[in-house]
Amino acid sequence: MIYKASNAMIYDLLSLPETAMGYQVIDATRKGKYTKERFIVYNSELIVDFDDKFFESKRQIVSEGYSKIVSKAEYLSLEKVTLVKKNEVKEVRVLTESKKKDKERQSGGKGATDNSRENADGKEMFVRLSAYENDRRIDFNNKKLYPGTYTTTKVDYLTCVRVADDPIDRYALPNGEEIKWSFYVQPKTNDLLQRGIVQPAFGHDGGGNEVYFENGTSNNTYLDKRPYGK
Repeated sequence: MIYKASNAMIYDLLSLPETAMGYQVIDATRKGKYTKERFIVYNSELIVDFDDKFFESKRQIVSEGYSKIVSKAEYLSLEKVTLVKKNEVKEVRVLTESKKKDKERQSGGKGATDNSRENADGKEMFVRLSAYENDRRIDFNNKKLYPGTYTTTKVDYLTCVRVADDPIDRYALPNGEEIKWSFYVQPKTNDLLQRGIVQPAFGHDGGGNEVYFENGTSNNTYLDKRPYGK
């Protein structure tokens, strides 16, 4: 089933980190129930049961479109919400040599949150990819990323575009919707980040670069929004 979050719940979801770029996997109980269930949340708003019918729901979202699905979805009240870490949903997959070579991906390594923190150098640019123009992990008023937000590097994003790679597969995104937007961020030297390799998940190989900002970024670090590939 596919549901949507209330404004209050969107706020609560934004207070939690992402599982990876653009989505959250959560465990929660439905209001009035006692058994925890697993859900995937897109853009801190669209909630999908992560069960044996997940891929059917995914196809429906891709077919009908995010906006139409949100407009007709029923609200879902959830309690006792906890984030599921990426290493709990990753899969064992072997990246083919052709993808490593032709698409300039990497295999092995660790996800960003498993690596050490470092300070940004104040010059490097990072890019957040999204199917949604109103990406909720960006604080557009203060021009910054919210805490617990993922990006990729500008270099890896431009590589993805140059080699005509599939960003959904490269960054192991669960929603399957076309990536339409790229959001450019330039953290300041007091901003901390963690770098890693996107691990396989949701039937995708990963192998792109991911960067995690546990504390978000400083004000005025979000610079620009552009159509994907532009």
